[in-house]
Amino acid sequence: MTTPDRNFFDARKLANQADERALLALDACLLAGRVLMTYWQELSSTDIREKGRGDLVTRADVESEATVSEFLLQHMPETGVVCEEGTAREGNGLVWYLDPLDGTTNFVQKFPVFAVSLGLAELRENAPPDLLCGVVYNPVSGELFWGAKNRGSYLNTDRLQVSQKSNFGDAVLATGFPRRHSEELSPYLKEFELIFRNCRAIRRAGAAALDLCWTAQGLFDGFWEHRLSPWDIAAGVVIVREAGGVCSDFAGEEKFLESGNILGAPEPIQKRIIELISQARR
Repeated sequence: MTTPDRNFFDARKLANQADERALLALDACLLAGRVLMTYWQELSSTDIREKGRGDLVTRADVESEATVSEFLLQHMPETGVVCEEGTAREGNGLVWYLDPLDGTTNFVQKFPVFAVSLGLAELRENAPPDLLCGVVYNPVSGELFWGAKNRGSYLNTDRLQVSQKSNFGDAVLATGFPRRHSEELSPYLKEFELIFRNCRAIRRAGAAALDLCWTAQGLFDGFWEHRLSPWDIAAGVVIVREAGGVCSDFAGEEKFLESGNILGAPEPIQKRIIELISQARR
């Protein structure tokens, strides 16, 4: 495991200058990362249960969520929290979307692609939530992605920028499979085949928050997935947008937190994916 403590110090300083709430989210994710690494080193079968078909939860998920929720309650008690394992609370119009362990199956399999994801949004009447800041942290790799609205997005202290590719045939994309929603599998496979035949390659890592961050970094040229939850994507959306990318649902609208259908990419790639998904559904 890498230990980029100096980078964390510098990232905290930069986040504080950008948005104090981003610094708060960053600190919360670092605390949760310590919890995850404790279980990552020694995870037993008694720490794991299945809450639904293909949907695992571990003691690491639960303890990570409690750690972040308590930290946010202490420092911003007026905000709400919406999270995966059920410790939600109402707030004053500001809400945190928390995934305490994105990539649980990877975590259980000892595949080092998982993260804590935490995004802040302001709820609005008759409009999608306004996403304000987000942090995604993989404690194994030391990748600390964060961003704040109109302040840019970063990997630790390095400014992020999405890929500059415009030729879809050169694009390397990321996706995720709708395993928990079997009714989505048939239409997904149709669009997958069409997109696959038109791009260079498709990868599937198993952690949507990191897929979005790697898109912001330019490692992927775009990412799409069906039926995710708000806590899976809120933080990553901020990070992609602040890196110059576009995030939408499959109709090009901003209803992805509601539908769970998320597409993040540089604008030319995003437009082409929308066209291909529409074509696959005819």
